[in-house]
Amino acid sequence: MDAAHRRAIPRRRLGVFAAVVVMTTSAVRAEEEPVLPRTELGAVPVLGGDSDVGFGGGALASLTWLEPRFRPYRRRLEVGGIATFKHRFDEWEVPYQDYYFLWTDPHLIRNRLRLDFRPSFTDEAHQLYYGIGNASVAPPRAPDGETIRYFQYGRMHPTLLARIRAALGGGFYALTGVRLTLNHLDIHAPSKVLFDASSITGSLQSSFLTVADHAVALFEYALVYDTRDDETAPQKGAHHQLKVRLSPGGNATFPYRYGQLNMMARFYATPVPRWLTVAMRVVGDAQFGDPPFYELARFEDTFAIGGVRGVRGVPAQRYYGKIKALGNLEARTNLFFLRIGQRDYAFGLVAFVDAGRVWADWAYHPELDGTGIGLKWGVGGGIRFQQGTAFVVRGDVAWSPDARPIGAYFTIGQIF
Repeated sequence: MDAAHRRAIPRRRLGVFAAVVVMTTSAVRAEEEPVLPRTELGAVPVLGGDSDVGFGGGALASLTWLEPRFRPYRRRLEVGGIATFKHRFDEWEVPYQDYYFLWTDPHLIRNRLRLDFRPSFTDEAHQLYYGIGNASVAPPRAPDGETIRYFQYGRMHPTLLARIRAALGGGFYALTGVRLTLNHLDIHAPSKVLFDASSITGSLQSSFLTVADHAVALFEYALVYDTRDDETAPQKGAHHQLKVRLSPGGNATFPYRYGQLNMMARFYATPVPRWLTVAMRVVGDAQFGDPPFYELARFEDTFAIGGVRGVRGVPAQRYYGKIKALGNLEARTNLFFLRIGQRDYAFGLVAFVDAGRVWADWAYHPELDGTGIGLKWGVGGGIRFQQGTAFVVRGDVAWSPDARPIGAYFTIGQIF
């Protein structure tokens, strides 16, 4: 299968769910080449979550058009909805909801141009905010309800994403897209967000231009190099990216005018076939201009120093800053393989170490970032359950000096 036809945008922004029943995959293996065009319908309930947003479930469904001359498929429609539940303050709450529609046409121009179109609606009711900078201080390990609310805010954001990727040859791809997000913030009074909005001075003050409803438009441009042998569970090759995002704001509707530069390098090697695969990721992310405060904890639409796809063990949204650096190192092994009917399954284990830090701003701010190395890190292990070539369930447990007491994650897909 040509690598240009296997790429797909992430299915969920936070990636907190995993299917717990056998999923009908829409990828077609080489030995199952269809003779005539056909459609394939798949649907699966999902169940999962993590220690940051609680646990819950939902459903995924897809309709795939298959034709012999088009790999991996001619076009595909996917829809999904998920929600988590968490018990606190003697009642059940819904910390996270995400609903989306994804249309993928890998052959807008056959073998050369791919289109992804994704409307979505996301409600993140309990985002953490302890302040900006690598030296921000969290409340006590067992805070009361009012303290918890003081360091939280909610963000509801419907988003429309359109992205085109062109194959350049030699493992290189060019990508461009636009993302329009409408933001509604639910901020308590009093709260740490409102306190910083009125007290922070200098260039960081522009990250709190408004707490009213507003929109952000991001235009992205990227150069990608991808030589992985497999997209779902790579064992060798590399996957690198250089991406620029620009938000041409500066008015009442689009108040935030800023840019973002992201550099990501991913390497995969298998020194002992089947028994040992080593995977490494290094990320650098820098924002300039006036990014909104809620984006200071994120890179590539996920959380950086913390959370399910960043530095595991550290709570998601724990550290905010315009500049972020992080790395992940994993040792992966497959313990055994099964074949049930026409499907192949693999069960494996992973050990990992993650580390990173943030800088509040481009200027030197020892009062926000501290004066030492300030490395935030987590260590842990996990399980991997893979079905076929297109579906991996990941369960990880991580400890960190910032953990309360540990981070636990159950999701779809490898971390990178």
